[in-house]
Amino acid sequence: MELPLSIEELIHELDEPNLNGWKLFAQTSDVKVYRKIDDENKGIQYKCYSHIPDVTPDIFYKVALDVDYRLVWDKYLKEGKIINDGEKEGVYWEMIMPLFIDNRDYTFTQKHDEYDIGNRHFYYVMTHCEPFTNVPPRKKIVRIENCQSQTLLCSDGAKGLRSIFIYYEDPRGSIPKALWTWAAKFGVPIYAKLTHNACLSYPNWIKDKQTKLPDVTEHDIDSAAILTTDDNDNTQEK
Repeated sequence: MELPLSIEELIHELDEPNLNGWKLFAQTSDVKVYRKIDDENKGIQYKCYSHIPDVTPDIFYKVALDVDYRLVWDKYLKEGKIINDGEKEGVYWEMIMPLFIDNRDYTFTQKHDEYDIGNRHFYYVMTHCEPFTNVPPRKKIVRIENCQSQTLLCSDGAKGLRSIFIYYEDPRGSIPKALWTWAAKFGVPIYAKLTHNACLSYPNWIKDKQTKLPDVTEHDIDSAAILTTDDNDNTQEK
């Protein structure tokens, strides 16, 4: 799949998922994540479909754009800040990697907007990695130079949201099989729970920045998370 998709294409993907050539990677009660490998360009694509019945799309949208709040709830984010390079504004992230793998960091631009299409209101966020001359790569941290994402949110018609998140990244370097296994069984479900808790807690955090959010660990994950990657899948190492 080529990114970026148009808003109309994203709506079609949300309503009628096209999963030809995609493998189910992980799932929880609210989220399903599919994966496709781009061997030619050494990249990985993900499609994530969510239905969260107790979080409204406007809250999720605000949480997704709030860099300061992300440092509170995302325990895998070591550093996050707004960056500028002349007239270009973006975001810097350093992500903590498990299993003794070097941390990854990103400099990216971000676009977001809202659309009324048909009888539905949509929230849209797109990110794209770009270099910032005043934020050079750091030693012992792998700078991700090729990744982009698109997120589209709308109401589920009740008190929740439906969303699609499409992501592409060249992870750079060798990624061991053990990390893929952990990500599918624990990483995705943990992150889904962290995000869910963050959305539920956001209105209180806006009022009181000392609001504490519950942690999520592997012990909190049930057997709903599954790994579908074939043992012979050549994506185990890059």
